[in-house]
Amino acid sequence: MSQDATRLLDLLWERYAAEVPYARTFATLSNGRFRNDHIALRSLARPGGGIALFADVFARFGWTPAGRYTFPDTHLSAIYLAHPEGLPRVFISELHAERLSPEAQRLLAALPVDPPAPTEIPALADWFSAPPAPEEAALLALERESQYGAWLLAFGRKVNHFTGTVDDVEAWQRRMLEAGVPMKSEIEGAPGSALRQTATRAAPVPLTLRGGQTRPWPYAYFEIAQRAPGFDGFLGPQARALFDMTKR
Repeated sequence: MSQDATRLLDLLWERYAAEVPYARTFATLSNGRFRNDHIALRSLARPGGGIALFADVFARFGWTPAGRYTFPDTHLSAIYLAHPEGLPRVFISELHAERLSPEAQRLLAALPVDPPAPTEIPALADWFSAPPAPEEAALLALERESQYGAWLLAFGRKVNHFTGTVDDVEAWQRRMLEAGVPMKSEIEGAPGSALRQTATRAAPVPLTLRGGQTRPWPYAYFEIAQRAPGFDGFLGPQARALFDMTKR
């Protein structure tokens, strides 16, 4: 089971890192050896989808729910899953569209219903994919109310970020900046706290729009985390701040 889980994470990393050069920079500075703290996924809360859909996928490989969070100002909720063999955590969030305006709900309704997740690992990795090309007007209109919703319209089930575990987040913030990587201006979490986090800016990718045009859109960032011994979860206010890293 853990072999299949590791293979899935490796395939997801390959696809993600191909589009997020900042993640490749961190890997290079780590000499190709670093421990992934967690991956993060975004979703739309709806029957047959949202947190429950992703949680069921990872439950196949032994991950189980370990914590729950709410973010009322952004109409989001989230859980994280832990693995008994120490594999990276999985952080899954979902947007509650019913709390948005009728127009935002209409735009989000354009997201196709999620198909069943395949069982074969390569096919399952491919399942973590973007939806059909969105209309530019819809994307821009939704962004004004929910940048998270606009991200879903653009990228759907794609991985939102991977996270490197480090012993000194401040030192790694400096190293990444010195390597030319645009970083979050501040570190979330005071020195000595249970969890300290920072992140790169979201790497823009050329997003294909309905009609064939393209425009750059912020896709994913790479997160860096420093944990106190024995602390396994997340801190809500810090997680909330990191959601904003995909803003244009």
